[in-house]
Amino acid sequence: MKTIIFIPARSGSTRLKNKNIKTFNGEPLIYWTAKIAVKSKHSDKIIFSSDSKSYFNLLKKSLAKNNISTKKIIFDYRNKIQSSKTKKIFDYIKVDLLKKFKFSKKDLLVQMLPTAPLRSLKTVNYAIEKAKKTKKDIFTVNEYDFHLSFALNLFKNNKWKSLFKSSPLKTGNTRSQVQKKFFRPNPIINCIWIRNLNKKRNSIYKNALAIITSRFEGIDIDNEEDFNLAELIKKQKFKGKKLFFLN
Repeated sequence: MKTIIFIPARSGSTRLKNKNIKTFNGEPLIYWTAKIAVKSKHSDKIIFSSDSKSYFNLLKKSLAKNNISTKKIIFDYRNKIQSSKTKKIFDYIKVDLLKKFKFSKKDLLVQMLPTAPLRSLKTVNYAIEKAKKTKKDIFTVNEYDFHLSFALNLFKNNKWKSLFKSSPLKTGNTRSQVQKKFFRPNPIINCIWIRNLNKKRNSIYKNALAIITSRFEGIDIDNEEDFNLAELIKKQKFKGKKLFFLN
C-alpha cells in the first residue's frame, strides 16, 4: 500500500490572475502545499498535475531554494481539455489519472489543493492516519463564518424569504449561542482509496468521513480578498489565534 499525494494546479485562473503561482508570503502559492506534501511522513509519491510545465519548474526551483527535496515529486501534464475550467478535477482523477498511473487497489490517493496555503502538517498527517485506521475516505470541513440559520433569499422590491422554517428571523431567537452549527467542505485534504474510484461515482464526498478544522486553516483562496486575508494570517497578524483543531 502506498500513499500518493495529488496536487492539481492548472493555469488560466480568471477571478485571481495566475492564482496558483501568485507570490504568497515570498513564495508561489503552489510552494506551500508542496512543502507540506514533501514533509508528510506518509507521502510515498507526489504528483504535481498541471497544463503548465513552467509551473512545475517554478515549484522545483522554489523548493530547492528552501532546501526541500523534490525527489518524490513527478509531473503530470494535463492537456487543454483535461485542464479546462469546465472539467471537474474529480472527473479527471477517476478517469484520466487512473489510466496514466498504475495504482494498486490498496493505494490511498490524497488530494491537496494549492488554494489552502494555511493547512498544517499536523492536519495532513492526522487525516491520512484516520483514513488508514478507518479504511474510509476522508475530507475536511470547517464551520460557516456566519450562522446558516439566518440565511435568506432576496427578491424584487426588497422582499425576502428565510430558508429555514425555524429561522431566528421569524422566531426572534437570534442569540448566536443557540444557533445550530453548519459546516462546509474545505480544500485542505481529501483522502480517497483507489478501490473506491470508478466512473459511476460522481462525488468525492460520498460515504466519506468529515474531519473538522478551524476556519483559518480552511481558508480557500478564490479571489483577491481571500488572498489578502490568508497572507495576514500567515504573517501572524492574528497572534494567539488557534489556527486548527481536530475532532
